[in-house]
Amino acid sequence: MRRLVIGLSLLAFLSPGMSLAQQAEPSMGAEFAKGVAAPVLSLVYFPVKLAGGIAGGLLGGISGWATGGNERAAESIWRPTVGGPYFITPEILDGERPFLPFGGEPTAQPAPAPAPSGSMSYQP
Repeated sequence: MRRLVIGLSLLAFLSPGMSLAQQAEPSMGAEFAKGVAAPVLSLVYFPVKLAGGIAGGLLGGISGWATGGNERAAESIWRPTVGGPYFITPEILDGERPFLPFGGEPTAQPAPAPAPSGSMSYQP
């Protein structure tokens, strides 16, 4: 009898149909709560993000001007302060979209210039 119980237990744990976690359908209450929480959280988050974006825009412009028009210096301030979502959405609360308040996109690095065809160059 003991072997039968152990065998059935192992079969239940190892069978693919029983061991896969199935996502439960979200309830109406959970959807309603996310729908209410998103704009309420946005009421607090949006003014802070907007003020940070305005300050970052100004500081990035000053940084670009102070470095003689260095666009990378300005963009290194603009991207984290101005980028990212300005509103909290139900998708962010649900985890479907990541919440990246400071941008999230890496700065694009310029492609290296190709070497002249007659010369040999070493690139690691």
